[in-house]
Amino acid sequence: MSTAKRHIASLRDEYAEMTRQRIVAAFVQTLEDEAADDVSMAAVAKRAKVAERTIYRHFKTRAELFVAAGEWIEDNVFSYIPFTSPDELPDIFRKLCKRFDRHPHLARAIAMTRAGRTVRAGFRRHLIDEHRKAMAPLVRHLPAKEVRQAEALASYLNNVLAWNAMREDFDMSSAEIADAIEWALTTLLKDVRRRDAAGARAGKTGKSPRKRSTARESAGVERGKP
Repeated sequence: MSTAKRHIASLRDEYAEMTRQRIVAAFVQTLEDEAADDVSMAAVAKRAKVAERTIYRHFKTRAELFVAAGEWIEDNVFSYIPFTSPDELPDIFRKLCKRFDRHPHLARAIAMTRAGRTVRAGFRRHLIDEHRKAMAPLVRHLPAKEVRQAEALASYLNNVLAWNAMREDFDMSSAEIADAIEWALTTLLKDVRRRDAAGARAGKTGKSPRKRSTARESAGVERGKP
């Protein structure tokens, strides 16, 4: 390929990526403005200033667009804040509350609408996995049921759903919500540590729900069970 052709191809790829990003941004803006259970592709196309068929040239399905929108929101609006210990979660949630305050309609949309929940599904799964890893050192001597409960509570206290519910149902400010979540998380972690220490003294070694499930599946295969 000649230098001129490579340059043209590069410009074409750059334009295609710009169009793709414009479509994603338009989808997020439409979700934020309308906060509806369904987002019209016609409305997205109008906002992005492209033909509706152009959307489907860049995204074969609505699901592909939803995934891209989730990644865009995580990268540009409610950025993921890495953590290694659950003790960091209250401060992280306080920072997230400030971000939710800057985009309250978008925060509510991803918490409450069907389209929004689909958009956030990918980064929510990632966040749950990170909570599970961070909780692991605290729950070594707990039974699987309590491990699962502790992981679930930590994950769902650090959640836009908690922010939205307290904001709408109790008319709380973000500072009040962050204080309440900090109280709940610190109480939870204190009790988890107490239970785990008691389990250690009793010589118990717990397994995570996932490990126990895997063990049961393996045993079933060995016995020739489906």
